[in-house]
Amino acid sequence: MKYEILIEGGFTAIPREYEGAIEMQKETKRMLFNLFEKKLPPENQNLRDTLQYHLKLIDGNEEYNACFDETNLPLPIRQFIATVSKKK
Repeated sequence: MKYEILIEGGFTAIPREYEGAIEMQKETKRMLFNLFEKKLPPENQNLRDTLQYHLKLIDGNEEYNACFDETNLPLPIRQFIATVSKKK
């Protein structure tokens, strides 16, 4: 599975980008894809200096896009980002 992650905003406004490919079990992939399709709580427009997470996952012909902020980022996606960021 291929991924593209852009994390921007925050106090310093220094963007971080991660791109590459990772092997994952089918169950883990399915769980991530389901999170992308779920109706999430709206972003908190009153937050300042918060991080914005733009994610794109590509698995074969399927492409999933999502945007989260610090208040609505699901734990499994947060863990996925941590795993990917440690690879670099």
